[in-house]
Amino acid sequence: MEHFPSSFPRRSMVLLLAWLSLIICAEAQTVSNNTDQSWTVTTVAKGPGAPLRTTEKCSKSGSKVLCEKNVEVHGPDGYRPSFYIETETDQEDATTTRSTQRSYRPDGSGRKQLTQVTEEETKHLPNGESDVDRTTSKPNPEGNLQIVEREDVETRKSGPESQETKSTKYRINSDGNINGNMAPVRQTDEQQKRGDNDRIETTKTTKSTDSGKGGLELAEISEKVVKQDGENRTTEESTSRPDVEGNLAEVSRTVVKDTQSHGQNVETAETYSLDVPGRSRDGQFHLVQRVTTVRSGDAGRTTTEQQIEQIDPVGLDLKVMSKIADVVTSGPAGTEQTKTTRARNPDGTFSVSSVETSNSDKPPGTEPQSSPSNQSQ
Repeated sequence: MEHFPSSFPRRSMVLLLAWLSLIICAEAQTVSNNTDQSWTVTTVAKGPGAPLRTTEKCSKSGSKVLCEKNVEVHGPDGYRPSFYIETETDQEDATTTRSTQRSYRPDGSGRKQLTQVTEEETKHLPNGESDVDRTTSKPNPEGNLQIVEREDVETRKSGPESQETKSTKYRINSDGNINGNMAPVRQTDEQQKRGDNDRIETTKTTKSTDSGKGGLELAEISEKVVKQDGENRTTEESTSRPDVEGNLAEVSRTVVKDTQSHGQNVETAETYSLDVPGRSRDGQFHLVQRVTTVRSGDAGRTTTEQQIEQIDPVGLDLKVMSKIADVVTSGPAGTEQTKTTRARNPDGTFSVSSVETSNSDKPPGTEPQSSPSNQSQ
């Protein structure tokens, strides 16, 4: 081991070590930011309809991620393209993320034809606040892109333990004329407050133009309370809507219990409603659906089993209607997933209704890309 001579100035030694540290950190940061990665996810879904095959190829270069998704449907001559989606995400800086999603469908000759473009800009502000601006454009009869929908989402702190999120969605006139004039069609106001013992209360008010009366009208108010008890969590949510006379009344409520037991996560969601399929209202709340989900896993393998019970309109009791088994195995080479759905037959037995298999060589630890929230085709 080499030693500096005793006459080497202490201040010079400190400066030299600091300089070397800066070089090492700069080189490490350069390697981290410029690491290029690519991966492919292939999914094949077989069910009652024609089999679908989805291939998604992604590449990451610096702060940009580009993903190209190709969805094909199986026909007499094999798989043929159904639609394409290209998503590009750029983390411009520590506070700004931009995403562009382009949707295509094949024309009569098989060429890709642009059908929709969704652009999103997210700005992360101090104290957890944010602004999101999202626009959707479609080709007009002349083939030029025109904005047909816009949505603004704003999240602000309303107190030390509370925040408010407001969103407004605008669309072009219902007559379909693209003249640049847009009117609000949906508006939400979500108030969230955190209390003692990790209790979270959320109230969301939704206004829309769905009533057809013109202008925004109150459509729904939902209230949700999340209670934490150690590793267990309970979520209670109620939904109220105006009746025919405009009076607000509760129409449904859901209770979700999430527990940890013997290395398993068990989630039970029960939904109560005034409306029962095939029956007129009797003024009573009925248990119309129960979904039980059990998750377990060990090194490199995760299993999720789900059972869905739905109400029988005749006897008003619950019957198991479907069972889903989802197995994911992962390792250095990637991830494999198999999702099998079994549906109830008239005689009470169960048969496989769909099987979905997925293979991915996505590198471990790769962050998922952000994409515009509006992904309508």
